[in-house]
Amino acid sequence: MKTALKVTLFRMWAAGSVCFFAAWGRAGPAGDTMENVGEAFSFNLIGGLVAIMVLADIIIVNPVIRLASGKRVFGEEKKGAMFVFSLPLHMIKVTVIMLIIVGTYFLLNTFFIRVFSLDTQSVPVPLEPLLFGFLYGLYYLIFDTAINLIKGRLIPQSKENV
Repeated sequence: MKTALKVTLFRMWAAGSVCFFAAWGRAGPAGDTMENVGEAFSFNLIGGLVAIMVLADIIIVNPVIRLASGKRVFGEEKKGAMFVFSLPLHMIKVTVIMLIIVGTYFLLNTFFIRVFSLDTQSVPVPLEPLLFGFLYGLYYLIFDTAINLIKGRLIPQSKENV
Protein backbone atom coordinates (compact mmCIF):
# COMPACT_ATOMS: atom_id res chain seq x y z
CA MET A 1 0.00 0.00 0.00
CA LYS A 2 1.38 3.39 -0.94
CA THR A 3 2.24 5.91 1.75
CA ALA A 4 -0.20 8.53 0.39
CA LEU A 5 -3.09 6.06 0.69
CA LYS A 6 -2.07 5.12 4.24
CA VAL A 7 -1.88 8.81 5.21
CA THR A 8 -5.29 9.52 3.68
CA LEU A 9 -6.89 6.53 5.40
CA PHE A 10 -5.39 7.59 8.74
CA ARG A 11 -6.71 11.15 8.25
CA MET A 12 -10.15 9.73 7.44
CA TRP A 13 -10.09 7.58 10.58
CA ALA A 14 -8.99 10.55 12.71
CA ALA A 15 -11.69 12.82 11.28
CA GLY A 16 -14.31 10.13 11.78
CA SER A 17 -13.25 9.66 15.39
CA VAL A 18 -13.38 13.43 15.99
CA CYS A 19 -16.88 13.48 14.52
CA PHE A 20 -17.87 10.50 16.66
CA PHE A 21 -16.59 11.94 19.93
CA ALA A 22 -17.27 15.65 19.39
CA ALA A 23 -20.24 16.05 17.08
CA TRP A 24 -22.31 12.94 16.55
CA GLY A 25 -24.32 13.23 19.74
CA ARG A 26 -24.82 16.95 19.33
CA ALA A 27 -26.01 16.84 15.72
CA GLY A 28 -27.85 13.59 16.23
CA PRO A 29 -27.43 10.54 14.05
CA ALA A 30 -31.18 10.36 13.44
CA GLY A 31 -34.38 12.22 14.08
CA ASP A 32 -33.29 15.59 12.76
CA THR A 33 -35.41 17.59 10.38
CA MET A 34 -34.19 19.88 7.63
CA GLU A 35 -35.23 22.81 9.83
CA ASN A 36 -32.88 21.49 12.50
CA VAL A 37 -29.99 21.01 10.07
CA GLY A 38 -29.17 24.69 10.54
CA GLU A 39 -29.02 24.11 14.28
CA ALA A 40 -27.13 20.83 13.88
CA PHE A 41 -24.45 22.58 11.83
CA SER A 42 -24.34 25.68 13.98
CA PHE A 43 -21.34 27.94 14.26
CA ASN A 44 -20.63 26.39 17.66
CA LEU A 45 -20.48 22.89 16.19
CA ILE A 46 -18.38 23.94 13.19
CA GLY A 47 -16.06 25.98 15.42
CA GLY A 48 -15.74 23.09 17.85
CA LEU A 49 -15.01 20.63 15.05
CA VAL A 50 -12.39 22.98 13.59
CA ALA A 51 -10.70 23.46 16.98
CA ILE A 52 -10.71 19.74 17.79
CA MET A 53 -9.52 18.75 14.29
CA VAL A 54 -6.66 21.29 14.42
CA LEU A 55 -5.63 20.00 17.85
CA ALA A 56 -5.94 16.38 16.70
CA ASP A 57 -3.84 17.16 13.63
CA ILE A 58 -1.15 18.92 15.66
CA ILE A 59 -1.03 16.50 18.59
CA ILE A 60 -1.84 13.13 17.00
CA VAL A 61 -2.22 12.94 13.22
CA ASN A 62 0.76 14.88 11.87
CA PRO A 63 3.32 13.45 14.34
CA VAL A 64 2.11 9.89 13.67
CA ILE A 65 2.31 10.46 9.92
CA ARG A 66 5.82 11.90 10.18
CA LEU A 67 6.99 9.04 12.40
CA ALA A 68 5.39 6.37 10.21
CA SER A 69 6.86 7.79 7.01
CA GLY A 70 10.34 8.11 8.53
CA LYS A 71 10.51 11.83 7.82
CA ARG A 72 10.60 12.95 11.42
CA VAL A 73 13.83 13.23 13.27
CA PHE A 74 13.47 14.57 16.78
CA GLY A 75 14.62 18.16 16.93
CA GLU A 76 13.47 18.94 13.38
CA GLU A 77 9.97 20.05 14.34
CA LYS A 78 8.76 23.39 13.05
CA LYS A 79 9.94 26.15 15.34
CA GLY A 80 9.62 29.88 15.59
CA ALA A 81 8.31 31.66 12.50
CA MET A 82 7.50 28.44 10.63
CA PHE A 83 5.26 27.25 13.47
CA VAL A 84 3.70 30.70 13.90
CA PHE A 85 2.77 30.89 10.21
CA SER A 86 1.85 27.26 9.64
CA LEU A 87 -0.66 27.04 12.50
CA PRO A 88 -3.01 29.83 11.28
CA LEU A 89 -2.78 28.55 7.71
CA HIS A 90 -3.66 25.04 8.89
CA MET A 91 -6.60 26.46 10.87
CA ILE A 92 -7.84 28.26 7.75
CA LYS A 93 -7.50 25.08 5.68
CA VAL A 94 -9.42 22.98 8.22
CA THR A 95 -12.12 25.70 8.50
CA VAL A 96 -12.59 25.77 4.73
CA ILE A 97 -12.73 21.97 4.63
CA MET A 98 -15.37 21.92 7.39
CA LEU A 99 -17.48 24.51 5.55
CA ILE A 100 -17.23 22.47 2.35
CA ILE A 101 -18.29 19.36 4.28
CA VAL A 102 -21.32 21.21 5.69
CA GLY A 103 -22.17 22.34 2.15
CA THR A 104 -21.81 18.76 0.91
CA TYR A 105 -24.19 17.46 3.59
CA PHE A 106 -26.69 20.20 2.72
CA LEU A 107 -26.46 19.44 -1.02
CA LEU A 108 -26.77 15.68 -0.46
CA ASN A 109 -29.82 16.12 1.75
CA THR A 110 -31.46 18.54 -0.68
CA PHE A 111 -30.67 16.21 -3.62
CA PHE A 112 -32.15 13.12 -1.96
CA ILE A 113 -35.25 14.98 -0.77
CA ARG A 114 -35.98 16.29 -4.26
CA VAL A 115 -35.05 13.20 -6.28
CA PHE A 116 -36.91 10.70 -4.10
CA SER A 117 -39.77 13.09 -3.18
CA LEU A 118 -39.09 12.69 0.52
CA ASP A 119 -40.70 14.74 3.23
CA THR A 120 -38.98 18.13 3.45
CA GLN A 121 -38.75 17.62 7.20
CA SER A 122 -36.55 14.52 6.82
CA VAL A 123 -32.75 14.29 6.79
CA PRO A 124 -31.78 11.37 4.56
CA VAL A 125 -28.02 11.91 5.09
CA PRO A 126 -27.43 12.77 8.77
CA LEU A 127 -24.07 13.68 10.24
CA GLU A 128 -22.23 10.45 10.99
CA PRO A 129 -18.54 9.53 11.40
CA LEU A 130 -17.97 7.34 8.32
CA LEU A 131 -19.14 9.80 5.67
CA PHE A 132 -17.67 12.71 7.61
CA GLY A 133 -14.27 11.01 7.77
CA PHE A 134 -14.41 10.09 4.09
CA LEU A 135 -15.28 13.65 3.06
CA TYR A 136 -12.62 15.14 5.32
CA GLY A 137 -9.93 12.81 3.94
CA LEU A 138 -11.01 13.45 0.35
CA TYR A 139 -11.11 17.23 0.69
CA TYR A 140 -7.85 17.29 2.65
CA LEU A 141 -6.18 15.28 -0.12
CA ILE A 142 -7.57 17.66 -2.76
CA PHE A 143 -6.36 20.70 -0.81
CA ASP A 144 -2.89 19.22 -0.27
CA THR A 145 -2.58 18.34 -3.95
CA ALA A 146 -3.67 21.83 -5.00
CA ILE A 147 -1.32 23.50 -2.50
CA ASN A 148 1.62 21.37 -3.66
CA LEU A 149 0.85 22.22 -7.30
CA ILE A 150 0.68 25.93 -6.47
CA LYS A 151 3.91 25.74 -4.47
CA GLY A 152 5.58 23.93 -7.36
CA ARG A 153 4.53 26.65 -9.80
CA LEU A 154 5.39 29.58 -7.55
CA ILE A 155 8.64 28.15 -6.19
CA PRO A 156 10.25 26.07 -8.93
CA GLN A 157 12.66 23.39 -7.80
CA SER A 158 16.32 23.95 -8.57
CA LYS A 159 17.68 21.75 -11.33
CA GLU A 160 20.95 20.13 -10.36
CA ASN A 161 22.16 18.72 -13.68
CA VAL A 162 21.61 21.69 -15.99
